[in-house]
Amino acid sequence: MPLLLARIDDRLIHGQVTVGWATHLKPDRILLANNEIAADDWQCQVYSSSVSPGIEVSILSLAETAAFFLNPDHNSEKTILLTGSTSEMAGLVGIGVTISEVNVGGLHFGPGKKEMLPFVYLGGEDFFPLRQLLARGIKLSAQQVPGGFEHNIDQKDLDEMEDKF
Repeated sequence: MPLLLARIDDRLIHGQVTVGWATHLKPDRILLANNEIAADDWQCQVYSSSVSPGIEVSILSLAETAAFFLNPDHNSEKTILLTGSTSEMAGLVGIGVTISEVNVGGLHFGPGKKEMLPFVYLGGEDFFPLRQLLARGIKLSAQQVPGGFEHNIDQKDLDEMEDKF
């Protein structure tokens, strides 16, 4: 399956994804991987309704997402994969989803978080999953929208950020 974009964004499906990335990448499907939302029909409806007609939406648990990517019936679909946290993305890779690059699109300010970039705030819980992704050879980059500023995230960035805690 052509994975067009694997993105971590705590806002999940929103304008930067549906207008910015989807317009640029022209996916067949947006797949939101989140255990809690997948179990809540109302939230599934809300997120699904914000995507333009013509783009399929799947909201699946992490295990269902792994099964989806392993299903040969979806091999030709161009897909945008979204998670809301670093641990969800690392979890998907840990259970067998093949990802070569992850876009850190938006992790916003919250209690216990510190700024890496104006749109990327990391908390102590983010370092281990990001290091897991890097250790598997997955490229990490922070970019809000196509054509916007792109910052490659490496081990040195994580070390410098963690020193702030």
